[in-house]
Amino acid sequence: MPDSAQARGHRIAEAIKDYLARHPDAADSAEGIAKWWLPGMDARATVADVEQQLEHLHDLGLVDKQLLPDGRALYRARRSEGD
Repeated sequence: MPDSAQARGHRIAEAIKDYLARHPDAADSAEGIAKWWLPGMDARATVADVEQQLEHLHDLGLVDKQLLPDGRALYRARRSEGD
């Protein structure tokens, strides 16, 4: 049965959240996340897939996004006010 885009997106988002739960200080670009965080987590994804899910998680308030001087975005787990 073909994998739906929605199901693939959900798996990618869950894999990102799982990785951040295990590595709360991790931060990377969408490219780095696709290359280093997701392989082996049954969430094969293109950089565009990862960017889409990161933006979704950012909109939900689960990840922080920092724009770097070169225009790339760096993503990390949302920090609480005391962190």
